[in-house]
Amino acid sequence: MLKHIKTSSDRLVNKRRKCDNCGTVGVIEKRITRIYGHGKEALVIENIPVIVCPNFGASYLEAKTLDEIDRNKLYSKSFARQRAIDVAVFAC
Repeated sequence: MLKHIKTSSDRLVNKRRKCDNCGTVGVIEKRITRIYGHGKEALVIENIPVIVCPNFGASYLEAKTLDEIDRNKLYSKSFARQRAIDVAVFAC
């Protein structure tokens, strides 16, 4: 079982996981919101997990996260909530 420690409302520290770039243990997982597209075609995706290295602060998205973002962009009309622009929440 992976051990996470909550450091704030949007950050978790994984005490066992290593950074994919440098191998430092204890990566931080943040949740972010990103906008894809422009104008009427804009889509906001909330709750996207981003991995942050505790050693040098670099951040990256995992392949499975990028695949889910692509899926959200393709099928957003079927599950996005309508606000001033289309908004989809990234599902874990």
